[in-house]
Amino acid sequence: MKNKKDLIIIVLLIVNMFATGTVGFVAWRSNSNQSSNEKIQYTMYIGMNDKDTYEQIISTEDAKTIIDNICFKYLDGYTIQDANGSWVDENGLVTHENTIVCCFKDTDNDTVYKIADEVIKTLNQNTVLIEKDLIQIDFYGGKE
Repeated sequence: MKNKKDLIIIVLLIVNMFATGTVGFVAWRSNSNQSSNEKIQYTMYIGMNDKDTYEQIISTEDAKTIIDNICFKYLDGYTIQDANGSWVDENGLVTHENTIVCCFKDTDNDTVYKIADEVIKTLNQNTVLIEKDLIQIDFYGGKE
């Protein structure tokens, strides 16, 4: 009897996964008729630790000013947030660092990678993480 219960639970979990996750994601991503309010959002994660010292050399506020100046060379607007990041390096060392997250819409790959190139060089980073997602946006002005 217990094996039958386990089988039912597993089947229900798989059905739920396909109904709410993987299948929906694949169907959503494969939609080639992009509506006017579907946009690509790029999210860039920029750690504040220097690549050579593993220490934060530039203050977060100064780094935000630097990033702001770089972004506005290429974009008319973006969103910036403070975060905390953690990762394990190639030697197994766990690192925690202040992180700046930038979200870009109404742009393209080339522009985002130009921003990333300048940020990497200016803030002495090994890499930055860039996510690219198809999102729905609406600029809502409220009810009259």
